[in-house]
Amino acid sequence: MRFSKVHIEYRQENPNWKSSLSIHWMRWAVFFFFMASIFGLLLRYFFVAGSGIFEYKHVLHAHSHIAILGWGFLLIGGTIVFSFVENQVRLKTYKKFLFAFVLTTIGMMLSFPVQGYGVFSIAFSAIHVLISYFFAYKLFKDLSHISNGTAKSLIQYALIWMLVSSIGLWAIAPIGTLLGKIHPLYFLSVQWFLHFQMNGWFMYAILGILAYHLESKGWEIPMSHSKLGLLHLSLLFTFAFPTSWSYNFDFLLYLNGVGVILQAIAYAWILMPFIAQAFPRMAMPAGWINKMIYVGIISLILKALIQLALIIPEVASISSTIRMYFIGFIHLLMLGALTFGISALIIKNNGLPKNSFCKWGWTILIIAFLATELLLFGQGTLIWAKLGFLPQYHLILFLASLLFPVALSMVLIGLFQAKKKSEIPMTIIEKNITQISINNQTMKKTMIMSLGAVLILMASCGGSGGSDQGKYTPPSSNTKEKVADPKGIGEIRNVDLGDGIDEAMANNGKAILDMKCTACHQLNDKRVVGPGFQGITNRRRPEWIMNMITNVDVMLDEDPVAQALLEECLTRMPNQNISLDESRDILEFLRKNDLEKTGSKDAAIK
Repeated sequence: MRFSKVHIEYRQENPNWKSSLSIHWMRWAVFFFFMASIFGLLLRYFFVAGSGIFEYKHVLHAHSHIAILGWGFLLIGGTIVFSFVENQVRLKTYKKFLFAFVLTTIGMMLSFPVQGYGVFSIAFSAIHVLISYFFAYKLFKDLSHISNGTAKSLIQYALIWMLVSSIGLWAIAPIGTLLGKIHPLYFLSVQWFLHFQMNGWFMYAILGILAYHLESKGWEIPMSHSKLGLLHLSLLFTFAFPTSWSYNFDFLLYLNGVGVILQAIAYAWILMPFIAQAFPRMAMPAGWINKMIYVGIISLILKALIQLALIIPEVASISSTIRMYFIGFIHLLMLGALTFGISALIIKNNGLPKNSFCKWGWTILIIAFLATELLLFGQGTLIWAKLGFLPQYHLILFLASLLFPVALSMVLIGLFQAKKKSEIPMTIIEKNITQISINNQTMKKTMIMSLGAVLILMASCGGSGGSDQGKYTPPSSNTKEKVADPKGIGEIRNVDLGDGIDEAMANNGKAILDMKCTACHQLNDKRVVGPGFQGITNRRRPEWIMNMITNVDVMLDEDPVAQALLEECLTRMPNQNISLDESRDILEFLRKNDLEKTGSKDAAIK
């Protein structure tokens, strides 16, 4: 990227060498973005037709790791490196980092879909984290040669929060070993990583890069220590919200309320000068690159406003119970703010090509983002209003998500075309041209081989018994289940089922189920986030089902059967605050669902 020389104390020895490394770096970043979109598309497909290939949670882990550690990490890390570091000798060190990050990310890309959290995937993830420590140390040293300013401070703190976020990853193994995988601290350690990775490392870096862009244009972004302190406090206080998912204490929501107010104030201090300079009239600008920046800034503003709305208790409750809202919010940050905001600044400063393939690729990507966000937030709102589902919602969402790999494949083609058409200025001696040509061919082959390996793994994991993949398998009988109370733990000890099915109760139960359950559970026997509902009344007594719905925290902590399910799915069911009458209506619908799908119901009490 092109920035003011006032910040740089090194003189670039060979600008063409830097440009070459920059384009190689961004090609790999976009490639991992493309692969993350493939895994994301497969996640959508689970809700359309199921999958005979991988388990949902394995694909989810692959999607999130490649999106965060592949695309997000390389995009932000590369932008910082090529913005602040000019010395060619120092840049050669970052070429080695790129090789290491690519190798470990490919390892995660190939291992997570097959084994989820297993020996190889954990090893590649751990190596990536260790390398990121050296990467951060190297950047800290290079930043020390740069004059102080708001941009430098934000970038330095971004690196600090990246290191802090990794504490959550290192805590997972000892907590799982000592306390078990179903302990609240186990899930909280995951949320620690996600919170400080996205709201710390990513957000501070985004704000720092925006501030750097303004400073390079001659604008000053005054950021006193007190203002920066408010931003830090907001980050710490807002961690109270994901903590409240594991520990149901009222003061956590109040603490989060203070945090989101401080965050909104801090964001306004940083973003208002950028908005005033880039979009003085606040209207949609001309040109596709400016539109990308506009979408990125609006996404940042919406992120702050959505979090500000969590002050309202009802909004805080639905944000964690309606999964569409949760996914839409994550995409608002990763796709909206990070992807469009940062990528557009790189393009604007000639760090990425502007050819027709790239132009249409980024444009289609914006369309895909807006379409899927509208579907996610729109469907979530319909569920909140108890209006049910859009007709063919999951199919429409899948088709809209198809645009992501299509758009990114066009961007990739444009990135490789850029060298052929010399769109990125380079006047390199013949020896360097030959070397770059070889590197391009090697990169293409590696990307194709990586994609091919994923496809082969998909085919090989299908097997002849693929029809059973993704189905819920009840935990096998063991000593814990033998001593478990078949009625579960809670105030419900007897349920009068009556004769037949009460249609009014079943219909009301379906409406509640659609609102609070179907984002994680399907009505068939396929497991996605949680197990499928089909056959539940034939496996569990009605009292157990209702206690699991109304007394979920105690059940997960004390009931052996619920604990076995939690250990299998590794996703803690939130407390939905469902009343006894509502849980009885849900039970009635589950009885009806079993009767329609299996031909029997209530076998657990017969």
